[in-house]
Amino acid sequence: MAEEEKNEAEAPQEEAAAPEEKGPVLTAKEIDKMNVPKLKEAALAYGGKISGVHGMDKNQLIRALKEINDIPLIEAKRTSKIDRSAVKQRIKALKNMRDQNIEAKDGIQLKRVRRRIKSLRRKLVRTA
Repeated sequence: MAEEEKNEAEAPQEEAAAPEEKGPVLTAKEIDKMNVPKLKEAALAYGGKISGVHGMDKNQLIRALKEINDIPLIEAKRTSKIDRSAVKQRIKALKNMRDQNIEAKDGIQLKRVRRRIKSLRRKLVRTA
């Protein structure tokens, strides 16, 4: 009987420890919307799976929580497919053409060149 009582006493403790280690199941949107204190609280709920929680910044906490929840880490799409230096050189060439058109008093060509310069500048700003 003493052995049965020990087994029964140990069983509830094991069951209580398992949910603490498992932690909450979070989605990517929930993790991204959380502020730092909530992220730290969620990371601590995983019961030691994430170490150094108090020293982490927001990006590190988000990355750790996503890794634990098996959420793929998607990097921002900030790489531009255009060659910025080539666009800048093209703008310089167009500015020279603009100056020539001003001297020649060619209004139609001047308008076209100015529009092209403006569109290239916009392209640079969008890809910055």
